[in-house]
Amino acid sequence: MDIIKAKNISHSYIFAQKEIKSLDNISFKINKGEFVSIVGKNGCGKSTLVKHLNALIPLQKGVLTVASLDCNNTKNIYKIRQKCGMVFQNPDNQFVSTVVKEDIEFSLKNYDIKYDDKTIDDALSLVGLKSFENRDIFSLSGGQKQRLCIARAILKSPKILILDDSTSAVDSATDARIRQGLRESLPSTTKIIIAQRVSSISDCDKIIILDNGTVNDIGTHEELLERNEIYRDVYTSQQKGTDDFDEVGGEQ
Repeated sequence: MDIIKAKNISHSYIFAQKEIKSLDNISFKINKGEFVSIVGKNGCGKSTLVKHLNALIPLQKGVLTVASLDCNNTKNIYKIRQKCGMVFQNPDNQFVSTVVKEDIEFSLKNYDIKYDDKTIDDALSLVGLKSFENRDIFSLSGGQKQRLCIARAILKSPKILILDDSTSAVDSATDARIRQGLRESLPSTTKIIIAQRVSSISDCDKIIILDNGTVNDIGTHEELLERNEIYRDVYTSQQKGTDDFDEVGGEQ
């Protein structure tokens, strides 16, 4: 069952009196419960695309439905954002309290979600922050802040969870544990991640490669290794120690 359907989405912005196209006639489908990754070089349109999925950017051209809600209908914006949990790469501007538990509680109360101490403990444990309830948020490392935001998003039980490069400051082993935890604790939630490390996406059900604002290819890790030069070059370079998609691939 499709939970996201995108057809012929295009998006442009104006810079220095010139029109810059960030998305160019993009189409794809994502099924309910799938673990999907969107990858590509910086500037290829990844963040622009996922902001459309959470109705943070209005559609300029094309058709997009999220959880059966038409994103062209402005009356659906709040409903779409309720169904989507989103965590950004830089979490510093996402906190409303200086204490971990208080920040989580504020978020849950804001959405009128029932909870208890065990609920919060379980979410923090899933992201490797067990017993961090009373920690000062601004004493946390960048990776710990990212994990806190993921825990907070999980507690809202979203239909769709979007992680916009939000494990970039987390080591590979912790990243893998978080992904496994998401699979086990949110089996029916559709999980969409932007990531630069192939190790973070190789177990995804579907990988969408963006290049210059277009869909270059869609497939599994194994399928893309076999047929896609951009993906294969990134994988090979990372085996030699290169860290992200920006090192190889097509022009920006």
